[in-house]
Amino acid sequence: MAYVSLDSDQIKKANKKHKYTHEQVLQLEKCMDPKTGPLYFMKTFIKIQHPTKGSMAFHPFPYQERLIESYNNHRFSIAMLPRQTGKTTCAAGYLIWYAMFRPDSQILIAAHKYAGASDIMSRVRYGYEMLPSYIKAGVTQYNRNSIEFDNGSKISATTTTENTGRGMSLTLVYCLDGDTTTVRIRNKQTLVEEDVTLTELYAKLAGVPVSGIRILEKIYESNIR
Repeated sequence: MAYVSLDSDQIKKANKKHKYTHEQVLQLEKCMDPKTGPLYFMKTFIKIQHPTKGSMAFHPFPYQERLIESYNNHRFSIAMLPRQTGKTTCAAGYLIWYAMFRPDSQILIAAHKYAGASDIMSRVRYGYEMLPSYIKAGVTQYNRNSIEFDNGSKISATTTTENTGRGMSLTLVYCLDGDTTTVRIRNKQTLVEEDVTLTELYAKLAGVPVSGIRILEKIYESNIR
């Protein structure tokens, strides 16, 4: 996927003025809806790169719609899905929507390998670049591993270490590889510390086996490792 610089015509300049039609204003209002906005935005505007058909509109399957709704409706969400099911595409589209329509959001993409973080960031960039200009938020910084918007939001990607996210006031964290990325958690009640995978962490938060995860109440403090 070719890298596009901040000077490209595909990147909307910060604080650029735009004259909107009535239809465009209605579309923006639908995108801004906190409940239905993500799915409307992705179905209407997001483009993906198909391996044989090239650039095409995103038409999510029912399970992808449920995945996007899970991201949007729950504070904690874990997806246990096989490869090549479009989960990265769903995440990339949702992160673009979140950054553009929720100002001052600080979003971190974390993966245990650089290739994983870089892949989803490249999909975020492509999805943004293919948007019509009137939908795009203006950009102040546009790099391979980070995008900063003129509404105060930022998306950045990195690998997971014991210092990942430390010192950052994060709004949303998207972690890949729940079976390999580990965190150190401390139970607030017993003060006992242990290292667990993300899959095990969310099972603990839900109080049920991994096969039946349901997120309830966060009783743990954690640091990504």
